Amino acid sequence: MRRLLRAAVVMAFTLPFLASAALVASADEGSRGNATASPHIRPPLGVLRHVDAPTASPAPTDAALPELVILVGGYQSCACPDDGTFDTLRERLAALPNTDVVRFGTDPRFPFDTFGSIDASAINLRDHIRSLAPTHSVVHIVTHSMGGVVADRAFAQGLSHEDGVATYVAWSAPHSGSDAARGFVLANSVARGPNPAIHESLLWLRMESESQAVRDLASTRPIPPPKGVVRLDLREANDTLVTPRDARDPGVASRTLGRALEGHGGILDDPEAIDLTFRTITTRAVPPEHRGPLLVQAIEDRSDELGWHVFGAICVLTVLACVYASKTNPIFRIPIVQGLRELLPRATRKPCP
Repeated sequence: MRRLLRAAVVMAFTLPFLASAALVASADEGSRGNATASPHIRPPLGVLRHVDAPTASPAPTDAALPELVILVGGYQSCACPDDGTFDTLRERLAALPNTDVVRFGTDPRFPFDTFGSIDASAINLRDHIRSLAPTHSVVHIVTHSMGGVVADRAFAQGLSHEDGVATYVAWSAPHSGSDAARGFVLANSVARGPNPAIHESLLWLRMESESQAVRDLASTRPIPPPKGVVRLDLREANDTLVTPRDARDPGVASRTLGRALEGHGGILDDPEAIDLTFRTITTRAVPPEHRGPLLVQAIEDRSDELGWHVFGAICVLTVLACVYASKTNPIFRIPIVQGLRELLPRATRKPCP
């Protein structure tokens, strides 16, 4: 009697669990278990089975996107295939993996007229960078000569670190405008128009002095350094087209180099300029100065001396052009020399001791 009572209690306790096990087994997809086999509890295979379902491709991360280096040429340059302005730098950048190099002006949607309005070109540069930024992790800008002014004006027109710009290296850029351009504009204003003799002489030297870009360079002023963008200015000590006065760029790290034989165009192939630019791009920081302070000062002094000679020559040529204009223009008959004497007091000779 006690055995029967004990068996009844055990059956009453285990019956719910046996029923659950049967339900789990019946829920197993494709189960063909023997009904007479003793039931056993196991997790349903249908829950753990891999299901092939269409999944969305993961969005590319910044690390997977290539970096962009955009090159901006100077006055009278051309973004044509045969223009070799940045060839040496391109060869060095070819060693960088996952990096796209683009010359500003090659995309017809964003033209670059190097003779035209600098602000118009700056807006096109800004828009070109913004069109490429979503498909690149970071943007680097390298400019030569007037291209630096175009980039400056692009930042003034709203380009910023928010557009992905990380570094901006300017070679031989007249950030403070051009004294030579100011001389042209002054001489033309006195002559009430272009001076044919000066214009034709410069054309013979393959230099166009009559353009909107030249007039813009006469009034160019530096801009505050853009926040979040690593800036570096490079210039050769013997650059006669962009003097230290022209290149003045307050608040920006600068290096005056002394290796190139021809200053303005020589920087394009100067190994030191190429190396400093490459390191700025790869490290996103201004490389430390490795030259001794005495050497740096000697190069700066040589550059300043040459710059003042160039500035003096520009002043003399501008005065001569104005005098020529006053003699040949029937509308403008003011004696320039007399005016200068009244404006600038003549130096008196010191008595001998």
